[in-house]
Amino acid sequence: MGRNAIVNILVSKAMRAVVVILTFGLVLLSAPPAQAAYALPPGHQPGKYSRWAYPSQVSYGPIETGNGEIGTGPSPAAFMTLPFMGPHYVTSIFDHCGPNYNVSGKVCRYDGAVASASVGGPDPTFDAGYAQTPGGHDYLYYSGHDGYDYGLYYEPVAAAAPGRVMYANWLDPNCHSCLSGQTIEIDHGNGLLTFYGHLSQIEVSKGQYVSRGQVIAISGMTGTATGPHLHFGVYRLNCSGCPVDPYGWSGPGPDPYSRDMGDLWLSGSPRYASIQMPSVTLGATSELDNPNAIDVSWASPGNMAFTVYVVTQDSVRRVLTTTQGNGSLTFHGKPGQRYWFWANATSNLGWTDAAGSQVVHVASLNHGETSN
Repeated sequence: MGRNAIVNILVSKAMRAVVVILTFGLVLLSAPPAQAAYALPPGHQPGKYSRWAYPSQVSYGPIETGNGEIGTGPSPAAFMTLPFMGPHYVTSIFDHCGPNYNVSGKVCRYDGAVASASVGGPDPTFDAGYAQTPGGHDYLYYSGHDGYDYGLYYEPVAAAAPGRVMYANWLDPNCHSCLSGQTIEIDHGNGLLTFYGHLSQIEVSKGQYVSRGQVIAISGMTGTATGPHLHFGVYRLNCSGCPVDPYGWSGPGPDPYSRDMGDLWLSGSPRYASIQMPSVTLGATSELDNPNAIDVSWASPGNMAFTVYVVTQDSVRRVLTTTQGNGSLTFHGKPGQRYWFWANATSNLGWTDAAGSQVVHVASLNHGETSN
């Protein structure tokens, strides 16, 4: 086998490796949640049980899909959509038996289902789990929780409704391993605030106005947490210890928690924000009559901001263009070289998507030929 053939094989393998690595990175970023977590409120210490993180945690619990029906109509105060996109595990719920972090040994869900910690294992009468795991040292759900934990694994967090950011910082600036870590609070102008805790990255600042569905942070496990997740809560303004359950109360009899405000989801059931998400397609093909010319095109629904790159066979990446909206260009390659193209798209609310092309090989010149 000649030297040029060996080089071509090595280059081809290298280009395939680039594609695999970048594709795998995108899969990780968009993968479903893999971990659940536990967070303590101000002034509370860990109890005798320690929660596990997925995947070692037992695999039960509901998944919030954005399509479920909870069977109640929205209250007059309804204003919210889900603070994320895509299906995610609900890893802890609002405890209507007392959302004050006092461990009572039971948890009361919004639909009236009650689970007890005294059954010596996952409570068979409670389809969402709770109680101790078979290992005997863990709670999936826990007494006194005043919000919802969703299993977001370093993923975008969305504003549940329009409003103004009233806090965006470490909840305890002097202790980064305390409480809910990096935290955002949004005032929605209706006497309520939404709370987003354990964030790994904050994308907004105090005083900023945010839109429904806008990316405000990346989830994480800062503060008191055993795994990446989002602690999401709804609280009355200017009222210490006044959380409310956005799912309301649909159980038999009166709500054991008297401060609730009913079903706060806009449709009466949790839904994703109705916004345009980017979904990138990217094509790259050589022109038949001029193989050195590669036609590159990119597109996504909506009017997205694009950055388009070319990657050469020596793994060098450079920007070809930045543009608003769908587009195309012609890239002129060199004979015998391989190229790979990549496009990122970002919406006006901060959501991103990306796609890569197939590797394009510009044919080598035959003896006596000249390139166009």
